[in-house]
Amino acid sequence: MRHPQYVGFVLIMLGFLLQWPTLLTLLMFPILVTMYARLAKREEREVLAAFGDEYARYAAVTPAFVPRFGQRQPKSV
Repeated sequence: MRHPQYVGFVLIMLGFLLQWPTLLTLLMFPILVTMYARLAKREEREVLAAFGDEYARYAAVTPAFVPRFGQRQPKSV
């Protein structure tokens, strides 16, 4: 996956939400998930501008947030 750090942050926030279900965690969870998703999209636009077709090929075969299990990835040259 292309954004493992953001997925990790979301999982940690989900853990906080489950362990301490307060009004603040209930309000902040969807806001933070949205902010991280938007940040990832913005970063991808910047990387695409910097690396062009090479990054586009990588992004086409690599999922952004949810990994694909059981599929072999083509080896890059």
